Amino acid sequence: MPLCQLAYGDVFYEDAGNGPPIIFLHPPGMGRKVFRFQMPLSDKYRVIIPDLSGHGDSTALSDSVSIKNYANEVLNLITSLGVEKVVLCGYSSGGSIAQEFALTYPGRTAAVILSGGFAKVESPALKYEHLLGMYFVKNSPNILAKVIATAHTHEKDYRLELIDHMLKANRSTWFHFYNESLNYSCLERLKDLSVPLLLIYGSRDFINQHLRTYERELSEFRTAFIQKVSHQVPVKKWHEFNTEVSNFLDNLNLQR
Repeated sequence: MPLCQLAYGDVFYEDAGNGPPIIFLHPPGMGRKVFRFQMPLSDKYRVIIPDLSGHGDSTALSDSVSIKNYANEVLNLITSLGVEKVVLCGYSSGGSIAQEFALTYPGRTAAVILSGGFAKVESPALKYEHLLGMYFVKNSPNILAKVIATAHTHEKDYRLELIDHMLKANRSTWFHFYNESLNYSCLERLKDLSVPLLLIYGSRDFINQHLRTYERELSEFRTAFIQKVSHQVPVKKWHEFNTEVSNFLDNLNLQR
């Protein structure tokens, strides 16, 4: 069982493939199972998918949940694996961790990929989504897990697997991850992002309006819009998502 030992417990992760390493970072509550369909990328890359502390099969439980601390967890993980540089792929709020890592540890970052990412919660709809998540984590996590899983897939077995995995999450961690994501901002530092960046959005996702922030603050990055899908691109349009990731990384000529 692959585990990374931290001072406050173990982080469980999946590790497949032998190419340039990519770490996939999940949003609040979901855990690594949301990246099931990114495993085919292990044919070309080393795919590393952790359950962040307080999630899934990880026993690690931090008293201080923050985006910065999660970025430090990622650093501990790649150091334990003997990896010098890594591509970070963050989905939704997992993108906040990816950006924080890249801004704090640029020398350990080969590239950043954000799926439905944002530098700061700027739209009322995204703020409301966070607040709803926090409310349901406190009052009815079973309903929240079912709603999130159903939004990602209609495949019954996978939906039940997602629900089961989400309900393993520590409720306090889940709540505070939402809260940290709601209040996180790297807007003032975004100009300092010095690594290649790929932004992937679903064409129907209201979060894609946050693209304007990147257009305003950065002069160079790549954008991919995946048609006929909202926020759940890595699951619902995984073929297209994986192709965009692969094409982006192939152009960078990354070393193992």
